[in-house]
Amino acid sequence: MLISFFVACYYFKPRISKNKQFLYLVYLFLFSSQLFAVEAGQLSGKVTDADTGESLEYAVVTLYRKPDNSITKSTKTDEDGQFRFENIPTGTYRVKISYVGYLADTLENVVMPERGTKKLPTIKLKRDTKMLGEVVITESKPEIQFGADTITYNVGQSILAEGSMATDILKNVPMVDVDIDGKVSIAGKRNTRIFINGKPSDYMVGNMADLLSVLPSDAIDKIEVITNPEVRYSADGEGIVNIVLKKGYKIGLNGTLSVNAGTRGTYTGTAYIAYRTENLVLGSSYGYKNNDRVINSYSLTQNYKQNVVSSYRNRYNVGDNNSNAHNFRANADWDMTPNQNFSISINTGRNSAGGDSWSDDYRLNSSEVQQELRNQSNSNNNNSVNVIVDADYTIKLNKKKNEKLEIGFITSINNTDQARSVDRTVTRINESESAFLQHADNELDGSGFQTNADYARSLGKMGTFIAGLQASVKKNDNQQNVSDYDFALAQDTVNQYLTNKFSFFENIYSAYAGYNLRSKKRWSFKVGTRAELTDASFNQSRTNGVAMQPYFNIFPNASVSKTFNKKYVTGINYSVRINRPRENALNPLIDNRDSTNISYGNPALKPSVTQQAELSFSTFGRTWSVAPRVSFSKTDDIIERIRIPVDDNGNIETTYRNLATSNALTFSLFGNYRPGKKVSTNAGFTISHITYHSDGNIGARKGGLSYRGNFGLALKLPEKIAFEGNLNYHNNASAQGRSKGSLSSSFGARKLFLQNKLVFRIISADLFSQKSNREFIEGLNYTQERYSSQATRNFSVALSYRFTKTGRNTVNRQKKDIREKGNNVLDEEE
Repeated sequence: MLISFFVACYYFKPRISKNKQFLYLVYLFLFSSQLFAVEAGQLSGKVTDADTGESLEYAVVTLYRKPDNSITKSTKTDEDGQFRFENIPTGTYRVKISYVGYLADTLENVVMPERGTKKLPTIKLKRDTKMLGEVVITESKPEIQFGADTITYNVGQSILAEGSMATDILKNVPMVDVDIDGKVSIAGKRNTRIFINGKPSDYMVGNMADLLSVLPSDAIDKIEVITNPEVRYSADGEGIVNIVLKKGYKIGLNGTLSVNAGTRGTYTGTAYIAYRTENLVLGSSYGYKNNDRVINSYSLTQNYKQNVVSSYRNRYNVGDNNSNAHNFRANADWDMTPNQNFSISINTGRNSAGGDSWSDDYRLNSSEVQQELRNQSNSNNNNSVNVIVDADYTIKLNKKKNEKLEIGFITSINNTDQARSVDRTVTRINESESAFLQHADNELDGSGFQTNADYARSLGKMGTFIAGLQASVKKNDNQQNVSDYDFALAQDTVNQYLTNKFSFFENIYSAYAGYNLRSKKRWSFKVGTRAELTDASFNQSRTNGVAMQPYFNIFPNASVSKTFNKKYVTGINYSVRINRPRENALNPLIDNRDSTNISYGNPALKPSVTQQAELSFSTFGRTWSVAPRVSFSKTDDIIERIRIPVDDNGNIETTYRNLATSNALTFSLFGNYRPGKKVSTNAGFTISHITYHSDGNIGARKGGLSYRGNFGLALKLPEKIAFEGNLNYHNNASAQGRSKGSLSSSFGARKLFLQNKLVFRIISADLFSQKSNREFIEGLNYTQERYSSQATRNFSVALSYRFTKTGRNTVNRQKKDIREKGNNVLDEEE
């Protein structure tokens, strides 16, 4: 065409003026450009569920050019199931559509015309019935999945998750509670472990709450709530919250950048990026959070002597705190050969926090006449650093027998420096005054190493044998230096009573074996046993070291499940778990910031053992699902934090004790209803009845009811706008009283721009009330009401940008991912 253009110019040159020649040149150039443009057309279409007609978001659509079947382009569908390819040259193509849980579909001989656009007929994918091992709450892209003993929360489906931190997400996960200090627990479970990628991380860092508060949600794939952990997991803890981090999900470069600013002085920034080839994944994430906290609290105490009120103590506190936290993670996953894989990750975090608090402590006699007033100010400053390195090597020994061996290790170091000061003035009824000034420094150093070897192979067509060895070595040091100011000498003096060093050592050696069997009639049986040898000891600088007697435990685990008519799943499981006393509960170092309620650990604590059983059932229809479950647990030598009166003046000591036993009966019900294509709701509640049986008298109240409820709503609106809201309420009983729970809420609206690459969100947290906790305690000779609230009401705006640059081998890798995910689902079912 260019040749004909220049020939025409040359041929007509003598017959037209120069001005006209120029105009013809411009016209012919523009015309030829349009001709070139129309040779590249546009191809579009829509992907839906063949049974329900629901749009399938994130389905992978790949365009192959014939005859060599080379990949031309690849994309994924949007929230309406739509996809579009731009600038497609004239020719014949093959279009392939795939989606996890569905059978792939292929359109052959799709001919692109010389100009214009081509719209394909609606592509309807059929479900893969072999992958129905779990009941899926949402049909197009599941947000919540229920297994016999696992609840899976898919993070990518939540509007509130984008650009957030792990702690923010956990608040909306079914059965999970996050308290005012960021501690995570499973409803109905006394002791919850936090794992990352299937490995224990809560005991590898100085403060797990700090790590979760700054771990970017964009780096998280899903969160698993495991109520009956398999024998391959550590037996410590009654349940596990497993945070599964992303690997690169597409060939090429992809990632997310997010910023968030709130009215409460909270600012966050996150980045997630991954690069993936056919055999290698490189990824990294970074999170930053600046957070301001304002806390108000009070405690109202009535002291009794011979069942008559003898005195009152009313204490009121206010405080503020600021923290800055950083977290960086880098990971690599390498398929060395078709049968060998090596992965490694490095996670490092840094947290700095400081603040001040003030309290007024009123002492009154039985006639409520003030006898003494204590005014106190506290200041604190904390700095912590932690590093975790995790590596795994996996080799497939025999493909036909699904035989594989995995060898891994995880190592960590952490350091925390804490500085605090107390300035107290006591004014008595006779107007005399006394002053007290104290400074304390705590340096905490920890290190840990764990290694594992896990083996698995098929036994026959329907059975699987698993076995493994694990070893864990851990050390923690806490050096506390305390000085009191001597006003007479006008100098600081060392407090020999409180200055101390506590070192804790714990080695755990484990072995396990198990057998899983499935039948063609959809029965599934799992049985296994885990053995653990624990060797622990501790040293104090002020006393001789103590070597605890090593103890050996056997932990059986069994479960049975059955799937009926591809829509009913029922199961029952039994396991034995252990709760080892941690260093914070054992540490005898004294904290006397509150002179009338000093706290310390108890080195004489014994481990507690729990026997637990659970019955689960799940069923679903086209627009609804229901998943009830009942569990019972009995714990011997439970470890409980209790308050002990030391005199008749209301002075209390807070420490840890082994109470005799506790029984807990828990009922949970979760459900989902989807009345329309654009509306989805979910709700659930958990109620537990806990009773304590103690040989010692710990107070009048010994247990009671604990309950938790949640409700969620998600809407897809026109113009790529979406809305999500969640409400959560909890109320818990303890050995000496109960905690009057509070309502927490989160709402978010999202708008997509630039072909879904730019995301704008408006978020509100705790719109109806601030996060608070009210607790009523009944001790031996006192009753107490404790209340604390934190200024958590926040309105924020967030901006996220997603980028993806895919390569030529996307489909081959995603086919492999689909096969692996499918096998995992079948394994969980069977």
